[in-house]
Amino acid sequence: MNRKIWGTALLLGSLLPLFFALAAFRREVRWHFAESDRWLDNPDRGFYIQVKSSRPGRIADAAKEVRVILLSFDIEEYAQTALPKEKLEELKVALDTAAKERTAVVFRAAYGFHKEVTEPDRIEKIAGHIAQIADVLNDYPQQILVVQAGMFGAYGEWHDSRYLEGEKEEQRQNRLYLLKQWDACLDTRIRVAVRRPGFVREAMEEGILTDRLGIHNDALLSNSSDMGTYNDPGMERAEELQWVQAHLSGQVNGGEMPTPGRLNEPENADHEFRQLYLSYLNLKYNEEIIARWAGMKMAGKGMDAAHYLGSHLGYRLFISQLDVRNGYFAGELSAEGIRLRLSLCNMGYAPVTDKYKVFVTVDNGEEQLCSAVEMPELYAIAGGQSVTKEVQVRIPDAMLQGEAGITVGLKIAPDGTVTDGRDCVELANEDFVYDGGANRLLTLYRAGKTAPVYRVALCTENRPCITG
Repeated sequence: MNRKIWGTALLLGSLLPLFFALAAFRREVRWHFAESDRWLDNPDRGFYIQVKSSRPGRIADAAKEVRVILLSFDIEEYAQTALPKEKLEELKVALDTAAKERTAVVFRAAYGFHKEVTEPDRIEKIAGHIAQIADVLNDYPQQILVVQAGMFGAYGEWHDSRYLEGEKEEQRQNRLYLLKQWDACLDTRIRVAVRRPGFVREAMEEGILTDRLGIHNDALLSNSSDMGTYNDPGMERAEELQWVQAHLSGQVNGGEMPTPGRLNEPENADHEFRQLYLSYLNLKYNEEIIARWAGMKMAGKGMDAAHYLGSHLGYRLFISQLDVRNGYFAGELSAEGIRLRLSLCNMGYAPVTDKYKVFVTVDNGEEQLCSAVEMPELYAIAGGQSVTKEVQVRIPDAMLQGEAGITVGLKIAPDGTVTDGRDCVELANEDFVYDGGANRLLTLYRAGKTAPVYRVALCTENRPCITG
């Protein structure tokens, strides 16, 4: 072998280890994750407790147990007159208190929360009250989870009302009249709920509250018709549930369970809650059912039924897969950025609402940067469905100058400036750290003092996350 060939072979031999080292450095890594069984204190979902607007001090007590309250507004005393300023102020104080305590509000007004109520003698007076109430509610669109249409009958539950008697068409027109008032007066960001799927269909036919009308079933899992919830001629319970599943995925649906029985066995509850996209459920009514769930194992889940069913009310998001290169040169990070491919799965019964936006965060312990990620598919998935997104995250030069590591995370929040974890969404992952409202996924750390290269690791993978 002549010297030229021999020299070339030696050069190639010396470069091969460098080539393989570079290939290993730039290798893409894929992590798979399972859903955690942790109980998450996420907003706008879960069990709720009913609180009277006249007792705002009780909201703080409720907030120790739940993230949702049903705020009942009793206006029976003013059935024949306009609501006075002090009554509207009572509502404002209660909403301010709920905002302070970080509890979402399911709102219902009624002319008495008991069996025999005193209603206005003219339906137009109800319209006037709705206008007054909506004027207050509209100042709290981020706080209101849903407005139950209320007003008619005992407890505002659309039964035992003077306006729901007589000919069927007259009853129908009264229901539609009430919903038209809420539609005309409420901020369009606020959703509304009615007692039965059939009432939603009526409103759909008339174009009332389009795309923002759901249901509250106050007889969940009680009997074959859920005490009249599913009573449309020609539609059995199974067909009604299928209709809800097909048409009401984007709404905020909830209710309460009045009667222990066969239908609220855990496996059937799980099945129907998925069909109903159930976001909120009364904690106190029925405590007997929930206590029984706590003493039963959820089939195939390895946990008690109360924990499983309660933790899946509303949304429950977790990252099921994450792809990223395991090494970058500093110049790449500041120019093209780090490329992430992640799959976000929602195991909850309902989609997360579009109140929550998705951001990728970059944090060096002193500064946190947020970049919005367009993920409209997120608002349509529930019950184990996933969305996969590829994002490019640029790391500014200034952050790469120091010796400290950098974390890359995912924040799901009303806006990128929110740092209070109570207002953001924690992922149901065991593998990440939740801090400052961000789910910290990855740590980028300098691999050497001389070379400007960075290694990538999970935050919990032998390296602590950088926290502020």
